[in-house]
Amino acid sequence: MPITPSHELRASLEEHNKIFETLLQLIPAKYYLPQERDDDNNGSKYQKNKKKQSAPKQAIKEATKKARREKLDPANNKSILEIQREAAELKGLAPTNAKQKGKQKATAEDDDSDDPDIEMADLSDVPDSSAPAAPQPMPSYESISTVRAKLHARINSLKQERGAVTGEPGSRDELLEEQRRKRGLLREKRRQATRERKRNEEAGKQKKTAIQERTKGHQAKNQLIVPDPVPGGSSSGTTNVTFSAIASSGGPSKAKKYATATDPRAALSQLASRNEKLSALPAEKREAIEERSRWEKAEIRAEGGKVHDDAARLKKAAKRKEKEKLKSKVEWNKRKEALAANMAAKQKKRTDNIAQRNERRNDARKGIKPKVAKARPGFEGKRIFGSKRSSTKGNK
Repeated sequence: MPITPSHELRASLEEHNKIFETLLQLIPAKYYLPQERDDDNNGSKYQKNKKKQSAPKQAIKEATKKARREKLDPANNKSILEIQREAAELKGLAPTNAKQKGKQKATAEDDDSDDPDIEMADLSDVPDSSAPAAPQPMPSYESISTVRAKLHARINSLKQERGAVTGEPGSRDELLEEQRRKRGLLREKRRQATRERKRNEEAGKQKKTAIQERTKGHQAKNQLIVPDPVPGGSSSGTTNVTFSAIASSGGPSKAKKYATATDPRAALSQLASRNEKLSALPAEKREAIEERSRWEKAEIRAEGGKVHDDAARLKKAAKRKEKEKLKSKVEWNKRKEALAANMAAKQKKRTDNIAQRNERRNDARKGIKPKVAKARPGFEGKRIFGSKRSSTKGNK
C-alpha cells in the first residue's frame, strides 16, 4: 500500500477544515449560543404589564429602533468561527501581557538611569494589546511513514529478542530472492516425493515377481511328487484314472478338415465325394493319405472332438430322421383336420342359432305363439307334493 506524504496530508486536512468553517459560517450564532437577557426583560407571568407601566412610550420606541439597528449592523452579526477566533485571541493575549508587565517591572527596578530615550524604546517594544495577535502554527507531528517504520523496527527488535525468524525482507531484491528460495524448496520436495514413489513401485514389482517365481517353483515341485492315497476310498481298491486332452501340433485346422454337415444326407454326400477323390488317386498315395487321416481322426477324438465318417451310421441316422419327419407330418395333418372340423362345427352352430333367432322374431311379428314342447313320459317336471295335486283331489 503506498504511503501518502505528510505535506499532502496537511494540505488535505486544511482543505477539509476550510469546508467545515464555511459551512459553520452559514449558520447564525444566535441559534446555538445562549443570549444574555436582563432581569427586567425576564419577567414572570405575574408581571406582564410592568414594562409598559414603568417605561414611557418614547423610551420604548428608541429602544426598539436601537435593537433594530444593532440587528442589521454587520459588526454584530458575527459567525461562530469569528466569535471563537476572538475568544482564542483574548485568551492568548492575556498571558503574554502578564509576562511583559513582569519583565518591565524587573527592568525598571534594576535600571538606575533616567534616560528618556531608553524608556521610550522600552515602551515602543511593548506590543499593543489592541493589535491582533499573529496566528500560531499547528504543532508538527511525525508522518505516517516514520511512525510505521518505528513500529516495524520495534516489532523486529522484539522478535529478535525472543529468537523468532523475521520473515519480512527489506528490499525488492531480498523479496525476490526469498520467493526464489521457496520455489526451489517446493521443487526439491516434489522431486523427492516422485523418487520415493518410483522406488516404492519398483520394490512392489520386484516383490510381485519374486512371489510369482516362488509359486511356480512350488507348482513344479508338487507335480513331481506322487500324491498320497485318499483314505476311506472304495473297498474294491480300483483307482480313478483321468485322461487329459492331448495337445496336438495340428491345432483346430484338423477338426475343420474332417468336419461334416449336421444333416445326415448332406454328410453322406460329403463323405461320398471324399471317397471318390481318394479312389481317383494312385494306390500308394491313397494308402498314405488314409493312414494319415486315421491318425488325425484319432487325435481329434482324443481331444474330445467328433468325426462323422461312418457311412452305415449316417444312413441309419438319415432314415431315422426321415421317419421322424413323416411322423411329424402325419401328426400335423391330423391336427389341421381337427382344427378345421372344430371351426366348421362352431360356424354351423352359430348359423343355426342365428336362423332360429330370426324365425322367432318373424313369428312374434306375425303373432304366432311359439309351440310348447311335449313333456316326456314319467314324473319329470311334474309337481307331486305341491298344492296343485291337492286341489285336483278336492275337485274330484
